[in-house]
Amino acid sequence: MMRWSKPSGLNTTNPSKRLASLDGLRGIAAAIVLVHHTLLTFPGLAGPYRADGNAVSVWSLEWWLTYTPLHLVWAGNEAVYLFFVLSGLVLTMSVLRSGTKTRAFDWITYYPRRIVRLYGPVLAAIAIGYGLLLLVPRDVVNEVGSWMNDRPTDYPLATVVRDGLLVFGSSGTISPLWSLRWEVIFSLALPLYAAFATTRRLPLWVKVVGAVMLLAIGSYLANSYFFYLSIFAVGALLAGHWQQVSEMAGRWRARWFWPGLFGAAVLITCVRWELGGWGVPRGATGALTWLSVIGTALLVVCAAFWPAARRTLTTPPLLWLGKISFSLYLVHEPIVIAARFATQSQSPWVGVAISLPTAVLAAVVFYHLVEKPCYRFAKSIRLRRKSLVKQ
Repeated sequence: MMRWSKPSGLNTTNPSKRLASLDGLRGIAAAIVLVHHTLLTFPGLAGPYRADGNAVSVWSLEWWLTYTPLHLVWAGNEAVYLFFVLSGLVLTMSVLRSGTKTRAFDWITYYPRRIVRLYGPVLAAIAIGYGLLLLVPRDVVNEVGSWMNDRPTDYPLATVVRDGLLVFGSSGTISPLWSLRWEVIFSLALPLYAAFATTRRLPLWVKVVGAVMLLAIGSYLANSYFFYLSIFAVGALLAGHWQQVSEMAGRWRARWFWPGLFGAAVLITCVRWELGGWGVPRGATGALTWLSVIGTALLVVCAAFWPAARRTLTTPPLLWLGKISFSLYLVHEPIVIAARFATQSQSPWVGVAISLPTAVLAAVVFYHLVEKPCYRFAKSIRLRRKSLVKQ
């Protein structure tokens, strides 16, 4: 049987500030996904994301935004990898905070609480997406480009139900929902992840090599289960060995170290795009997607332990963005698509000018009317459980 050990690194100096900086990082990642979808409404930028898309001219603005580290500004897929690493870290850490044994964590209320926090906002987001599709029909027109024309033009009831269940995949009508499928599976398997991250029977290097090998295999075979579920394992390992990471970070005092690590993390995160700019075939770069996960994990380490990054990420605007990040992630894409189709005869910049502020405003309203009440309801489940136990 695997033994569990509570990572004492949770009690190191300013642990709460380190975790707060991860909220700011999550907010930036949500903003990157928003920018990602707005830029995909430009045909020239949508092309590189499609196997049959048009190539961009070398040294053009589209080339610089796509095939250099500048891609990080709109690296939507990589931002989702970051979400998965953070989920693995934060949820596993919540288990480990409860004590040294699995039974110390309140598993009885964990599952209903997690279901409420995930499915409540998702169902509301589906309703918004359905309404926007009815309000602004999606037509296949040359002006909007290939990515826009790939969006489903209708939303049958059977597809709505499938999207609402999450575990069977998503239709693409509201494309961010694809990631929630893996969030649900990870949430269900959280005890296994926590056990893997903290077992003393396996040395840390064995666990790291195992997780990276599964990532690499998933990338090479394009196997979603291997790839996506292994990303959560990377975050879980960070949580299970937080003290060791913290101690190593404390020894890295050279001025150049943290800026250098951050620069390396950006390069690694965008590696498949950078290689594509040098003519490496799409299939080969796809097989190296696992390196992007390593890059996002390094970004998490920088956000948690680099003092300059912590100061930046814990500023009020970024913490606020982190607070509404889940709501922004859920509601933004139907707004972006509706704005572009409504202004299809005009420049894509018109749709961007409409969709960016509208998406942020909608996320704020969604947070207060949907996400926050779901969080409170989930919290009340745990409080009722505690009350019943005391009786």
